[in-house]
Amino acid sequence: MRQALRPSLALLLAGGLLAQDPGGDFLRAKEPGARSGPMDTALDNLDASRITRHLAWLSDPRREGRGLGTQGLSATVHYLKDQLRAMGIPPLGSSPLQAVPLREVRPGPGTIRLRTSGHLFTFHAGQDAVLPALEPGSLAGPVVFAGHGIQEPALGHDDFRGLDVRGRIVAFLDGLPAGEAWRKPELVERYASPRPADRYDHRLALLEKLGAKGALALEAGLDRRIQEGREPALPYFLAARGLPRTGEPPLARVALTDDLRRALDAGQAETATLAIRGRERDLLGFNVLGRLEGSDPALRQEAVLIGAHMDHLGRPNGVLHPGADDNASGVAALLEIARALAKAPVRRRRTVLFAFWTGEEEGKFGSGHYTRHPRWPLAATKAYLNLDMIGHPWTPADLQALAAEAKAPEGFLKDLDPARFAEPGLSSAHRDLGPVLRQAGQASGMSLHLDWTDGKNGGSDYRDFARLGLPFVRFFGSYFPEYHQPGDTLDKLDPAQVKRMARLVLATAWLLADR
Repeated sequence: MRQALRPSLALLLAGGLLAQDPGGDFLRAKEPGARSGPMDTALDNLDASRITRHLAWLSDPRREGRGLGTQGLSATVHYLKDQLRAMGIPPLGSSPLQAVPLREVRPGPGTIRLRTSGHLFTFHAGQDAVLPALEPGSLAGPVVFAGHGIQEPALGHDDFRGLDVRGRIVAFLDGLPAGEAWRKPELVERYASPRPADRYDHRLALLEKLGAKGALALEAGLDRRIQEGREPALPYFLAARGLPRTGEPPLARVALTDDLRRALDAGQAETATLAIRGRERDLLGFNVLGRLEGSDPALRQEAVLIGAHMDHLGRPNGVLHPGADDNASGVAALLEIARALAKAPVRRRRTVLFAFWTGEEEGKFGSGHYTRHPRWPLAATKAYLNLDMIGHPWTPADLQALAAEAKAPEGFLKDLDPARFAEPGLSSAHRDLGPVLRQAGQASGMSLHLDWTDGKNGGSDYRDFARLGLPFVRFFGSYFPEYHQPGDTLDKLDPAQVKRMARLVLATAWLLADR
């Protein structure tokens, strides 16, 4: 998910080099000239036709949208394992497969009861409520109403000012406050996305930080959407049975009525009870992990980890979502990067690790499991590089918006090729990553805007690494109209763009592993 843009300033020198000033995070690169050396050889060995073949296989309808628990995702796991073996890349650990225990909960009949001083509001799952991702049982506690549940300091907006929400269930209104300031695309995407998992991600991360026990989203028209079949009851995938529940508070969604709104506005909310029934079963997902050992006797104990999630949405509501860009593009690029590194005549000084994650779409389960059960010491993992949705280049309009909002240096857009532009997201706690990315951009012929972020509320697999304070880089292409839609198909992708992004990632990994 694209991060909000932050103001940056830079001075651009003749020849495409960047003058480093405290806020200078722009780089415009020219087409590389004659080059030589092992890294350049590896960059030149990246093959767009091979990338296209991987893309075609991964996004084929026979893969069933690579949803969790499907035969299509199982076939993908074996495909990736076989590809690594054919490249001569050893497994990370005794096996290339890392089991990720999951639990599927299919909510059945259940109720949500919200008591105010004057009334008991009752909501029924499948009628006017959507249950949270919880095992059968009950969750109860005092309720506090927090407006839209938003905290945006840049706009001077804080719905939690003066509220103590620790240990409470927080009720909040869906959507955005009124006013033109809230119509910015990044805010609409963050708080009003059509997909609940996207529009509630930031809210739940904040509630976790504030110590809330649970969350109750109040959505106008939810009952109508449920009746029309536009709110399918998808399976929920959780960590294995017996693992203590941590992290974001469980979210229930109920239909907002006029009576309920008046009661909450009057400060009458008292308690809420979520009584959940349903079926559950244990599942196993698998990460696919490989390694290329470094050449330096001392530095080979350190590693650079490159990862991409292999799963997608499957068949929500019975409709196939192929997931060509999200994230067959990242997987195909990572396979080709692994092949080019394995084929290189010279090994990097540090070890390079490759990870194909499961369960990203449902909760970053694969990468989260790895951070709890790493096969390489996290303290010896120098950086994590994440590839997700890299098959669409930026458009001129995207660049113009970025240049305006981030205050790009004068003349930045002049003669700039959007197809050769990327906005890597870098850990703001590890500023030494900036020079590496600048060098990688020059080596790969990519123009860059470095987006510094803490990454802790991120929408991809770098999130759990960021929360542990590990250096990370997010490689992302550009949003596209078919995002999380059935139209995310191979014919909409640009394999040349996937290759360009693969060059940038490979150069970054090489420099990090060799410095």
